[in-house]
Amino acid sequence: MLLILSALLALSGLALAGEAYDVDEDQATVTERINLTIPQRVALHLTEDEWIVDLTNPTPGDDGEGCFLVPKGYGGDLEDAINDALDGDFRPIDTYPAAKDYDGDGKLEDDEKGTLICLNQKVLQKFCNNGDGCELDLKVTRTLGGPTYGKLGVVDKAPDIGHTRFVEIIPGTNDDGDPLELLKVLGERLPGWLDDLIIEAFWFDGTEVAGTYEFNFLFQLAAL
Repeated sequence: MLLILSALLALSGLALAGEAYDVDEDQATVTERINLTIPQRVALHLTEDEWIVDLTNPTPGDDGEGCFLVPKGYGGDLEDAINDALDGDFRPIDTYPAAKDYDGDGKLEDDEKGTLICLNQKVLQKFCNNGDGCELDLKVTRTLGGPTYGKLGVVDKAPDIGHTRFVEIIPGTNDDGDPLELLKVLGERLPGWLDDLIIEAFWFDGTEVAGTYEFNFLFQLAAL
């Protein structure tokens, strides 16, 4: 009877093309085919799009942001100075040139004068689902002023994948839009939305010259 019903349904056009239909005495099965399309996507979001550094009224450092005194005789390089400022080894300061009578004894000891380092932090949120990997680059372009602004460096920290990268922008050398690699992931996709901590630092180490300087920081994420 069931077989006759199935045949009648087919003859009557009830078993339509594209439909799944099965009738049997003990077991019936139907199959569904699913086609899934996932488009390749690359996306960036920056939590801050401007940093104003005004040494006529420096912002004293706090919790890894603002300006700090690098004491006279300090022997580290720019990366060392950034790390020491982040670790709280330098005193906050609100004057330029960097000198402050912290103990109020009327004298400036070597640890109360020196140079100035100013830091800024922001989060760069990125997404890339390319299975072959992605690369994050930074292009720094100086748009106003000459190559006499001291030292400039950027740290990219991606704790979710155990990654840290430091790049130094050399005045007059790679501040003209040259790509600087911050992160490269090969042979795999990024883990969803990956949040990187971006730390920017100017170190006014005595090589700077008075003037107005402007920069464009272009962060670029590309599928490989």
